[in-house]
Amino acid sequence: MAGGAERVMITLMNGIDRGRFAPEFLTVSNEGSLKDLIDPSIPFHSLDCSRFSKSVPKLYRALKAIKPDIVISTMTHMNFFVLLLRSFFPATRFIVREAITPDFILQEHPRLAPFIKTAYRQLYKRADLVISPAQIIIDGFKKDLNMAYKNYVVLPNPVDMANIRQSENEKFEMGENRRRAVHYISAGRLHPQKGFDALIKALPELKLPYDWHWTIWGEGPERERLERLIQAHDLQDNISLPGLSDNPWRYFTQADCFLMPSRWEGLPNVILEALACGIPSIATHSSGGIAEIAAVAPQGYVNVAKDMDEFLREMEKIKPDPVEHFRESKLPSFFKQEAVFERFEEDLQKVSTNA
Repeated sequence: MAGGAERVMITLMNGIDRGRFAPEFLTVSNEGSLKDLIDPSIPFHSLDCSRFSKSVPKLYRALKAIKPDIVISTMTHMNFFVLLLRSFFPATRFIVREAITPDFILQEHPRLAPFIKTAYRQLYKRADLVISPAQIIIDGFKKDLNMAYKNYVVLPNPVDMANIRQSENEKFEMGENRRRAVHYISAGRLHPQKGFDALIKALPELKLPYDWHWTIWGEGPERERLERLIQAHDLQDNISLPGLSDNPWRYFTQADCFLMPSRWEGLPNVILEALACGIPSIATHSSGGIAEIAAVAPQGYVNVAKDMDEFLREMEKIKPDPVEHFRESKLPSFFKQEAVFERFEEDLQKVSTNA
């Protein structure tokens, strides 16, 4: 377990009503940085496999032993193999979660594209329900694969307000440089997907009457390349890459604006977290379900740019706005944990009732 999809699944399982549902976790490997996030009261099973391709026989035996009423899987490759086993469990309902548009999966694995298209078309119709965090993902099945999707529903990613705002009563110290400068912030894996390289290349054209600084929280394979780009464009005094943080949200709320120059996304959680921290965002139009968030967010808090020139023009509108405490949340209630848990439980109940 290592990424956003797994984190969302953990949050959903931790939060559902234990009086109505009895969740259990089954993972391919016993390793993973997110394991500690699982509520210790939830039974945990591991297939103890180093490679996913070797786990299918063990997965079959584990499901036979657990005898679940409902199986919920996430990540496309896992969804495929779970649905392959569907015929062996006629009394069990199967839900799969698709967190990214199908065209992204196809672009990531061009050599396997014919197989992946066939798997989507033949296997996903076996699911009792397919859940996705944004409508744009569901629409992608029709647009890219010409698939019908009568059993597909939108379930937003739940935002844990208590965790994000855990430093709410803390007072921030503001130096003079912070008071005079615009502070932009981003968070995400240092990967081509996030488009940090494209924005770095464009930033020499940024025209601001203030000093400015951009902090990018995260780690990944692009670190060295991004550092070289920062040096090449003489931006080392303006951009910092501090790495990972267990509590980045205290830095979010102290910033003036969140930047998301992504090339693709599903439903961008960090935009929701920026709203929960009370700061506006600028994002590319290719950032997945960003338009769906913008449609329900307070006006001016999610700004979608059609290209990098417009992205820079939006950045130029931001002014220094230092704060000493957490800003007021701007997150629509639609994305709050309690509302998402309620919709998830309704989906589970419908699937169970139709068994």
